[in-house]
Amino acid sequence: MQFKYKCLLIIAPLIFFFDQLAKYLISAKIPFGGGISIIPGYFDIVHYTNSGAAFGMLSGIKSTWRVPFFYVVSVAALIAIIIYVVKLPETERLMAAALSLVVGGIFGNGLDRLRLGAVTDFLSVHMGDKVLWGMRLEWPAFNVADSAITIAMALLIIGTFKKQK
Repeated sequence: MQFKYKCLLIIAPLIFFFDQLAKYLISAKIPFGGGISIIPGYFDIVHYTNSGAAFGMLSGIKSTWRVPFFYVVSVAALIAIIIYVVKLPETERLMAAALSLVVGGIFGNGLDRLRLGAVTDFLSVHMGDKVLWGMRLEWPAFNVADSAITIAMALLIIGTFKKQK
């Protein structure tokens, strides 16, 4: 079996599994809105939901439009990625791995949207109580699926720069 297909069949399900396992444990152990400080002032495990996209974008749109929109975008992205992977040369291993991370992330967050109408987020990174321009320095809470997609984007950028050399 070609490497690109092994990636899809191994990496994507692993991301999906660990994303869903983490979300299950968070939902079972931490009350909604609660949290546990892991590195005080910098890193917490929390229990939030996000009905929008990254950083809560589109969360203000009525769910009758928002939820189907996310399904359509997710299915379109999955179809595009699978077509791209099929056509991907065997030498493009970094691209295959990155796209497999994206597929796992899409399925992880997609199942949340299907079951809950929102995505469970639980990782919270912030800079203590530091404030800049009146805003607390913190990153919006995220999850394993979000992390996989972000890592994939970083790998794609690295791969692009490597090709240009």
